[in-house]
Amino acid sequence: MALLNSRDVRLVELTGPRFVREVRQPMSTARMLAAVLPQAASKRQGSIRESFVPGPMIVRQAGLRLEPAHIDAYRQVCAYEAQPGCVPLPYPEMHFTPLIAEAAVSAQFPLSPLGLIHMGQRVELLEPLQPGDEVDATTELRELRETSRGYELDFSMTLEQRGRQVWTGLATLLSRAVATRSGKKRKHGTAAAGSASTPGPYSLQLGVSGNTGLRYASVSGDWNPHHLWWFTARPLGYRRPIAHGMWTFARVLSEVLEGVADDVRLVVTTAFKRPLLMPSQIRIEAPRLAPGTPEVPFAAYEAKSGAPHLIGNAAYAED
Repeated sequence: MALLNSRDVRLVELTGPRFVREVRQPMSTARMLAAVLPQAASKRQGSIRESFVPGPMIVRQAGLRLEPAHIDAYRQVCAYEAQPGCVPLPYPEMHFTPLIAEAAVSAQFPLSPLGLIHMGQRVELLEPLQPGDEVDATTELRELRETSRGYELDFSMTLEQRGRQVWTGLATLLSRAVATRSGKKRKHGTAAAGSASTPGPYSLQLGVSGNTGLRYASVSGDWNPHHLWWFTARPLGYRRPIAHGMWTFARVLSEVLEGVADDVRLVVTTAFKRPLLMPSQIRIEAPRLAPGTPEVPFAAYEAKSGAPHLIGNAAYAED
């Protein structure tokens, strides 16, 4: 899922030592923070030491239960009202945050675990999921690319139930180079809204409160400091904290998937564009997916300037 033109990208071969970890419990916030600091002190954002050779990375967790109370908390913080009674389509992604963290805070991870930016996401529902289901989760570093903005990483995500894949995803992260963090290069996603595909007529304007990042972090476990407070976001290049891309993604999908049955196969792809500073006002344009319109574009824009925060596409998956 390279986000830049191919001439700006150099694929980094994963030929170093293989990292495989089986976890019984997701990494706690305290353990994550304790592990981040020494790795952040010895590594840089957007830069890999010449002597460092990255290798494949796989983290698995068997017997993961999709807890009904946790799903309810997720629905509340994301105002996710679509697909009632089932597991929301973007919900499983948050269970991969601690699994990716296991990889990111290891000595074998080539970059600083601080400041990783979520740039793109793909999710696909293969079979229905219900609250209370037990699944096995696997994430794998599939690709590492050097770009003019830093390093992009693709982590695949897979949920299996009784040996069958039921949900898959692909997260693209960016570790920004110094020039990008300092603003010397044009920031990704600052183009005018007209550069995105034009969704349909459905439009909703809403406010994003300043504590949205804290509230989503308390549910998702993603405590990346640029989502929390101005004084933790500023050292990472933001004057105010920015919302989690997956919060915006879920909020938009709640509109797109309203009325869609919980047992249909779906595939959704999105690119996270301009950071969503909190607090702010955004405009969601999200035509609803329906049998008569089996594929729709969607977007979330900054209310005043019209610059896109997120653009994507939702469709019924082909058999």
